Amino acid sequence: MKKGILLFGIGAATLLGSCASTTTAKQTTGIGKDVRGSWTLTSVDYNGFSKNEVKGNVKVNETVANVFDTASPECYEGSTWSLVQNNKKGTYTFNSAGASCPQGTADIIWDVQQDGSATYFIFKDVTGIKAKQNTAGYKLKISRVDANSMQLVQDVNTSGKIAQVIYNFQR
Repeated sequence: MKKGILLFGIGAATLLGSCASTTTAKQTTGIGKDVRGSWTLTSVDYNGFSKNEVKGNVKVNETVANVFDTASPECYEGSTWSLVQNNKKGTYTFNSAGASCPQGTADIIWDVQQDGSATYFIFKDVTGIKAKQNTAGYKLKISRVDANSMQLVQDVNTSGKIAQVIYNFQR
């Protein structure tokens, strides 16, 4: 009798666990479908930075030098992103006219992953290389996504504190 109850308990726990992971997978798949497609990064905002703040006699102007190991966040404004759902490949193309901004198109692989209650857009640059040759990637929290807009948030370390770079996309 005890053995039967124990087996029933293990079976029930396994069934409930598999249902929970299926629900999470379905949510992630749904968000992945919302993320796919063509996007234009329309603006970059910041949260937690000191901009033109005066401390003592010193004017503080914290900035982010580079994101994604390539360029300043402002260089990404106007960039176009193409994200293909079925093979998780994509590109982004710089369209900024800034003198210090790069030009051209980068090839990426991307995915959407659930981590607790947060959902993340992760990608890595694979321009000219195989995906396994690049072990560095980038993880941005999906703040919101719908049919016409998407907002991704990246935590960055500046002056020893964590602040956010906020990327606003439109279709």
